[in-house]
Amino acid sequence: MLERIHQIFVIEELRKRILYTLGMLLVFRVGSYIPVPGVDTKQWADVLSGVVGEGLFGFIDLFTGGALSQFSLFGLGVIPYINASIILSLLIPVFPKLKELQQQGREGRRKLTQYTRWGTVGLALFQAYALSYLVIRYGLAQPTVGFFLTSIIALTAGTIFLMWIGERITENGIGNGISMIIMAGIIARFPGQLQRTYIEIAAGAVSPIWAVVLLALFIVVIAGTVVIQQGQRKIPIQYAKRTAGRRVYGGHSAHLPIRVNQGGVIPIIFASAILTLPSSVAAWVPALNWLQPYVVPGSLIYLIAYVLLILFFTYFYSSLVFDPHDLAKNLREAGGFIPGVRPGEPTARYLTDVTGRLLLVGALFLAAIAVLPYVFQAISGITAFSLGGTSLLILVGVGIDTIMQIEAHLVMRQYESLVKGAAFLGRRRG
Repeated sequence: MLERIHQIFVIEELRKRILYTLGMLLVFRVGSYIPVPGVDTKQWADVLSGVVGEGLFGFIDLFTGGALSQFSLFGLGVIPYINASIILSLLIPVFPKLKELQQQGREGRRKLTQYTRWGTVGLALFQAYALSYLVIRYGLAQPTVGFFLTSIIALTAGTIFLMWIGERITENGIGNGISMIIMAGIIARFPGQLQRTYIEIAAGAVSPIWAVVLLALFIVVIAGTVVIQQGQRKIPIQYAKRTAGRRVYGGHSAHLPIRVNQGGVIPIIFASAILTLPSSVAAWVPALNWLQPYVVPGSLIYLIAYVLLILFFTYFYSSLVFDPHDLAKNLREAGGFIPGVRPGEPTARYLTDVTGRLLLVGALFLAAIAVLPYVFQAISGITAFSLGGTSLLILVGVGIDTIMQIEAHLVMRQYESLVKGAAFLGRRRG
């Protein structure tokens, strides 16, 4: 194993990418501890947890790596960027012009990326305004125009800078930049939550047996996540023989892999991010304060909405990245067909049915993972540990994607696999 790790740093390009990613994540962690000037950060966390609810505050603070509780420059994290991406994804099927941009290749994607950036700026300004208003309303800062403008500009600039870091990691580093930032924030909160859980158990508030159950639950969730993330249905494809001059083409067999969870961690991240909006609005608008008990994390309405949103985003994201009709058309033009299925529209219907069944399994697993921590907390009484199934799914999913990117660099240079016998990465040897 040490030899395989050594191989990573032997490759100059891979070494530079990993060090670049670590450097950018270090900048993110340092910025999370630089507070916006003029705010009483000692009372801020107590006020915010009381206003928006302990559960929602802990959830958002988890995704920002503790930056929200510090009222730091990165207090908003990448949540505005995620919300902007969700809104744009929902608008693409509605507006033909956006759909046309999506189909224009690199230039179209660049334009959509620019729209996402501007949407991020708008949402960051709104959320920065709301947080600054809360700080002044509860007497944690001087109610001056100077502080108000400074706070809004600092929080918005922090989110824009994080968005830039994420894009740079994606381009010059390893893994998806935004996902890596979220993962770094989750890992940063992990030691503190373990310590508070230990204190709860040591104080006798929680039975020690729940610690064993929690550990077993972690192992089961991680194993199940790996299986679902890497699980796929291989549909056999047969290519007909065709003659061109003196050469015969085709006549070989292949397979079409369809993943059980095509969206990876995206459906659960999108669902989590979008559910922060009703809770925030109910907390910040006095006339809607009565809605808070119904929309806080862990409430029945919240969990039902959570499950439905995960199901929706699983199918919605699949419809964006996988089009059975286009695939059936391409197969037909290439002379390929699925044995026992006629080419054309019957092939598209067959692929739609298979994909629908696979997505249902993946979506139900994601929903179960998302709801499981709330059920476990209600049964066990462990309240200090909020790193649940959602966070584990993100950690495992992002970790697998990162390892697969490292694997790709190793394979290109004919090195052995990073993980011996890494069948789950699609490589049997090593």
